[in-house]
Amino acid sequence: MPKLTILYAEDDQVTRENYALVLEQYFRKVYTTKDGKEALVLYYKEKPDVLLLDINMPYIDGLEMVKTIREEDSETPVMILTAHSDKEKLLKAIPLGLTKYLVKPIKDDIFRKTMHELIARIKTKGLIHLKNSFIWNQGYTELSYQGTLVKLSQKEKLLIGLLTSPVEHFVSQERLIENIWHDEEIDKTHPNKLSQLIYRLHAKLSEKAGRKIVLIENSYALGYRLLI
Repeated sequence: MPKLTILYAEDDQVTRENYALVLEQYFRKVYTTKDGKEALVLYYKEKPDVLLLDINMPYIDGLEMVKTIREEDSETPVMILTAHSDKEKLLKAIPLGLTKYLVKPIKDDIFRKTMHELIARIKTKGLIHLKNSFIWNQGYTELSYQGTLVKLSQKEKLLIGLLTSPVEHFVSQERLIENIWHDEEIDKTHPNKLSQLIYRLHAKLSEKAGRKIVLIENSYALGYRLLI
């Protein structure tokens, strides 16, 4: 199952429950809510990979919610659920960068086809080609070598993810430590823990490739960055 998450906001309970069951086949986690106010809170709390929003919702409608989100997030794919009568509203939403709009009632085959296409697009878009034929998939948080996955620990995934935001830029030792060991009280032992984490990752990648691999560069003054 894909490792993506989706936030689905729909005020009609029956519709919401029915489509949530379908979405669970495509996403690791489906966050559901009945109105725009709750949806916005969930978005900031969970940071889902995809948004599926009804255009007409209580408190905050779908387009107003997207407008708020786009002030700081221009990348997350957004799909809008709309009735035929709402098409005038969608013309005003062009600057919001909607990925797709679906006209209700949605036929099951169209809904499933849309989910397949969306996930395929995210998977392709999120590929970062690194040095030595390694590829990092941002959407799936997976590292592969010549088509085969490299089994990573959660901290290794966090490390690579932080170093790809954006790729080639140095990330300070402090920021890496604070984010990777976010559930611990940081002390003087953590710089060594970071060094050991990178050492073990390089050893794992070298074993996978059958030769010495160095994927992360260290600068005493600047921090760490991925090599591409």
